[in-house]
Amino acid sequence: MGKRGFSVKVAWDASSVQEWFDSTRPLKLAPINSELAMKFRQRCVKGFIIPGGNNLYIGAFIGDLLFGVLGFSNPEFGDYDLLMKADTTPAAWDKSTDLLLFCLRTKQCQEILEKKFNRKISTIYSMCFTKNESIGRYKKHAKIQKKVIVEGGFNLGYLFETGTIPTLKEAKAQFIQKSWTK
Repeated sequence: MGKRGFSVKVAWDASSVQEWFDSTRPLKLAPINSELAMKFRQRCVKGFIIPGGNNLYIGAFIGDLLFGVLGFSNPEFGDYDLLMKADTTPAAWDKSTDLLLFCLRTKQCQEILEKKFNRKISTIYSMCFTKNESIGRYKKHAKIQKKVIVEGGFNLGYLFETGTIPTLKEAKAQFIQKSWTK
């Protein structure tokens, strides 16, 4: 990661919410290699989910601290541009997924995706299983497209729009204003 101009500290090195989010540090997004992404995901994903491979991983950083990983794949079919198969942050870090989803909606994330996939990327679809009728962390970031009752809960499909937040600085400001409480 040094060739991008910053070194990486992995998120699990921090021990508290206050350590992971520092509003004075810049927010950054950068493509990361699959080895680092999978190591991060395997350490952070709990329960029955088994992390699988993706065509592109994007790391989200506060300063040089990797706090989240987004993973994307080409869809086989669908009325959307990409599948999001990973939105991983450490579960103990309150609201970290929310900041990651603000990052997903930025023009910078859209540009990284368009460069990798060599086409216009406007919409991203995520399919999730949950015991609840909706996923709270997605409510302010995406529109529910599909809700199917299955044994033990629901399969939910959410559609995200990319490029709706002009900059990472604006994403951080919206996160602080709408989500972050001390």
